[in-house]
Amino acid sequence: MINVLKKLEALGFSAYEAKAYYALLRKHPANGYEISKLAQIPPSKIYETLTKLKNRGAVLDSQSDPVQYYPVQPEILFSRLQQETEKNIQAALADLAVIPPLEAFELTWNLQGTDGINERIVEMIQQASTEVFASLWPEQIGSLQECLTAAMGRGVYVVIAVFGESSAVANEVINLEACSGNIHRRTGAKLCTVIADNDQVVVGELADAKSRSTGVWTSTPALVLVAKEYIKHDMMVNILVNNMEKKQYEDICCRYGIIRRMQQQK
Repeated sequence: MINVLKKLEALGFSAYEAKAYYALLRKHPANGYEISKLAQIPPSKIYETLTKLKNRGAVLDSQSDPVQYYPVQPEILFSRLQQETEKNIQAALADLAVIPPLEAFELTWNLQGTDGINERIVEMIQQASTEVFASLWPEQIGSLQECLTAAMGRGVYVVIAVFGESSAVANEVINLEACSGNIHRRTGAKLCTVIADNDQVVVGELADAKSRSTGVWTSTPALVLVAKEYIKHDMMVNILVNNMEKKQYEDICCRYGIIRRMQQQK
């Protein structure tokens, strides 16, 4: 009996409704008192339960006094319920098919550990279809070169700025070793940045062995733009500095105090 009651509950019957319907199938017609006793339902709940079963189409009542109740046979009841359920499902599917999509919204995920940062970068590069812009540290290249090469094979334009000598292969590779020491000294961190298709970015702070690397992935347009401009700035400054005389560079630094201040600040 317990198994049958559970199946009725799974079909939407309450515990009391399942017990009352099952009791009526065993003995009918029956009045409310008899059903309450047979189904072990409190007398205060039996008429409320029978009214719900009647509204569901599971029982019929007589016009006699006392009122007698009859169960609707299961094959008739469940055939009707099946038809109603199928009709409701089809109606719901039709309504759900025309739900207007929400406008795209930005996501931000926190990343933990160097492996976690590099794994998210790999996923992002694998999704890229047009362009990858990256500033990386030499120790990252081994983990990322395979997916970078695969991206170029798909026609993705890959630009990499590396803070030191490396075996990096890309459409464009710029060595930022000259400024890596300055960056590390000012910030106390190794910052890596990777942008894919101008719509998502990973920014990571690679820690030494004594602490844990942390980072963030986001699709927020403003942050993607800032990150790309940061990489472009590093590249352009590096190219300009490498193509001017040392004295010319020193004169510029002396002339503009803001440059000296930025070089010193974290």
